[in-house]
Amino acid sequence: MRSNSAAWLPILYVVLSAGLVKAGEARLSEAARTEIVQVLQTGLSSDQFWPSMHAAEALTLAGQGDEVRTALTPRLSTTEDAQHRCGIARELFRAGDKSAANVLLEILADEDPHGHGHACESLFKISQTGDGQLLREHMQNTDHSIKQLLAAAALARSGDTAALVLLRQQLANEDDNTARIAAWILAVVGQASDLPALRDRLKTIDDSTHQIFFVATMATLGDEAAGKQLQAALHSEDPAVRVFAAEFCGHARLAGARDTLLAMLDDEDLDVRIRAAQSLLLLEPNALP
Repeated sequence: MRSNSAAWLPILYVVLSAGLVKAGEARLSEAARTEIVQVLQTGLSSDQFWPSMHAAEALTLAGQGDEVRTALTPRLSTTEDAQHRCGIARELFRAGDKSAANVLLEILADEDPHGHGHACESLFKISQTGDGQLLREHMQNTDHSIKQLLAAAALARSGDTAALVLLRQQLANEDDNTARIAAWILAVVGQASDLPALRDRLKTIDDSTHQIFFVATMATLGDEAAGKQLQAALHSEDPAVRVFAAEFCGHARLAGARDTLLAMLDDEDLDVRIRAAQSLLLLEPNALP
């Protein structure tokens, strides 16, 4: 059942018995790793498009890049929807096909704006900008605030200080949806000094599906209380909250969530299963960020 209130917040301050421990203190068993790969392979072949892209991302992390390229390369030539093409190109790039970045830049340059936001987001996720000109143009376009933020995200990841200033400013945007996207981006390009602003803005938000973006970013930037909140959110009745919590427990290196994440490999929601699998991989010793 989807919640539109802060009903899950009271449990967030429960001190979890597992606590916060460093990633890498325990390895996945071979049986668990096999189950994780099976969850991701099922996700990759799913007819749910975006979960299948999330599965591709995690399979690459698991060392299955060849499998991802084999599955996605034919789809790039047969898929017409620009937003879906962005997802496919992004995951092909992550799986080793670096030429796929050109597809994203082509979509970003297209006169049809349908894929622009997704192209900006994908370039941010794979840390690519081209020459930066197209992204700067979209960042300067105030008519589309989310696309503006996503263009700024890609530029900020490349070291553009003006883009980072814009992102921090938009954290205070009175529109909660805009603010949560800015918070999500800061999980990658922000730093601990952003925590006070994140905490302050979180206090003004009632929607749990927006709150979780702030909690996840704060945990990723090292806030231990937010880390406990993020682990508690794994038990939310709302799959939109669970999926984001499952994804970011790995990014925040919350190894205390490992047992819950293992149980979530059987979650009723496909995307939750995929994100739990990805986080378990991120919690392995020597996992990439």
